[in-house]
Amino acid sequence: MKGFEKLMYPLLVVILVWVVYVSRTHTSYFESQLVADDGLVTWAMFWTLMFASLMCLYRAIILKPFKRGTYFNIMLILQGAAFFFFAMDELSWLQKVIGFSSPEFFQTRNIKGQTNFHNLVVMGFRLNEIVFTFTVKILATLYFFVLPFFYGRLEILKQYVNQFAIPLPRYTQVGAYAVLSLFMLFIPSGNRHIVFEFCFYWILVMMMYNPLNDEIFSRRSIVR
Repeated sequence: MKGFEKLMYPLLVVILVWVVYVSRTHTSYFESQLVADDGLVTWAMFWTLMFASLMCLYRAIILKPFKRGTYFNIMLILQGAAFFFFAMDELSWLQKVIGFSSPEFFQTRNIKGQTNFHNLVVMGFRLNEIVFTFTVKILATLYFFVLPFFYGRLEILKQYVNQFAIPLPRYTQVGAYAVLSLFMLFIPSGNRHIVFEFCFYWILVMMMYNPLNDEIFSRRSIVR
């Protein structure tokens, strides 16, 4: 475990303990300030996602001179773009900061009339609920617990993962994900998923910073 991780994991636990305490003893503050739109957790998510975006773009730049293949750099850039998109969408593309009105498309299809995609209603369902239920809960669980297991056992899978610059979680990040899921059981609010998303992104950043397949992102192990 690297020094940065040794600092960030305990800090994450402290934050989780504090959030659980607030959710159970100061319900009004938790709902109106902590997990509200453009609240503290939303801004924390924004900066976490922006950090992840910059990390991907930084790697794409410093690894470009090295022969890692076309798909490798393209995927790093796409990952950075995806994190940037999610970061901006969390803050409705800075709508309240800049103060612009939502286009008609979002006024009629967004449950809060905001300029973002995660609050869109699709066939009667909020897009955020679909993404959270399917992508985060199911795919993320497979990603953390299943993919690393087969990575070292199936050579063809290992080749594809490395070719497309997919960072894999270590046991520390898998453990952090399991601990996070446990903490969520102690938050009585229906908005606990907002806290989960923020902490999940935090763990994702740690995974990208020090992945299981770190050698494919290290300049020391790459031959020009």
